[in-house]
Amino acid sequence: MGLLAFLTLMNVLNFADRFLIQAFAVDMSADLHLTNVEYTLLTGFVFTTFYTLVGLLMGALADRVHRPRLMAGGILLWSALTAATGAAASFVQLGLIRMAIGVGEASLTPAALGLLGEAFSRRRRAFAAGCYYLGAPLGIGAAFMVAGSLGARIGWRPCFYVLGALGVLCVPWMLLLREPRSGHMGGAAATRRPLRHAMAEVRGALARSGALRLAVVGGVLVIFAQGALVLDQLWLVQERGFAKQQAQNLAGLMFLAGGVAGAILGGLGGDWLQARRPDGRLLFLAAIYLLGVPAAFMYRVADPASAAFYPCMFIGSLMVTVGYGPIFACVQDLAPEQVKSTMTAFLILCMTLFGTSAGNLAVGALADAFRAAAVAAPITRAACIVMAPWLLAIPCFLLAARRLRRESVEQQVFGAAAGHAPLLPVRT
Repeated sequence: MGLLAFLTLMNVLNFADRFLIQAFAVDMSADLHLTNVEYTLLTGFVFTTFYTLVGLLMGALADRVHRPRLMAGGILLWSALTAATGAAASFVQLGLIRMAIGVGEASLTPAALGLLGEAFSRRRRAFAAGCYYLGAPLGIGAAFMVAGSLGARIGWRPCFYVLGALGVLCVPWMLLLREPRSGHMGGAAATRRPLRHAMAEVRGALARSGALRLAVVGGVLVIFAQGALVLDQLWLVQERGFAKQQAQNLAGLMFLAGGVAGAILGGLGGDWLQARRPDGRLLFLAAIYLLGVPAAFMYRVADPASAAFYPCMFIGSLMVTVGYGPIFACVQDLAPEQVKSTMTAFLILCMTLFGTSAGNLAVGALADAFRAAAVAAPITRAACIVMAPWLLAIPCFLLAARRLRRESVEQQVFGAAAGHAPLLPVRT
């Protein structure tokens, strides 16, 4: 549990560094004269293109090298560049810094989830992944709270300096972690495998398992829809009448409360249903999104003075994190043992490049287009359109559950071929 707590803390720092730019959306857009498209590029493609492409390499490296050292190097890089963000004076400068931050942050999650996958049994993997992804709501909430409190007193630039310094101080502690993989997966011989072999095994696992492919697609659709959140600070101020500091503190509290509840619910609920049937986590995802996503849409159209606004905002925040544990646990279970970190990196690549980046860019472009056309409430309309794929994820997870049941039966009949990932038994 100590390992889980420390890696979760590092993920908190990871998300706080990443989302501080969103917490200061109003200030940074005004000071650097950013359009909605430029701002969403900084939070989307500029950051995630490097984050995801380098992340695939980091995932392959995490299957081969000393993972705590790899993570320590990444933390040092992204923390130093987070501090440098405070000195940016233009869109171009900020864009270059965001690219390099993506390189550093890409080293953390594939290696961390690999370590946790070995430290926790299969029946507790969604719990472990869900706890690790508590870093998302805690880090995002902390970023908004820092912006609403400390940022109001000292400005946005010093806040980046402070957060970067905190990350640098964590590096020595990461280096103290033990690498448990001595002799694992064939020992040194496994780590000498060429990287292209790891990538070939990832492609092979995807080709063999329709359930794995559909789970990845469902995850991408969910994260694309969550791209609508990127303009929430501007939306709360410009279209819902909140003061800037009030909007920052409200978003921070909701991410902390709803996001933490979602991560815990996703981890425990996914594991509970998984213990009762081989497709439990996938069915959990379909059910929870069917129940919760309508409230996220209601939040977009409800009046802030109505009784529905704050409960729907809470449920919408819960929906952001509820899927992390079950989705990553499914991928960990279905991936071959020797490429779990690489497969995790591939999932992150798909979810961020085709999910976060595309969703962020879509909502920014639509909001600018609606504003240019003098459409009322342009951000509201753009967000509702971008959120629509969230509903398409539900049949993806249902189909993935069906394919998983079929693949489990086929494995029982024909046996698992050598090197193939073990599918889930009825009770784990």
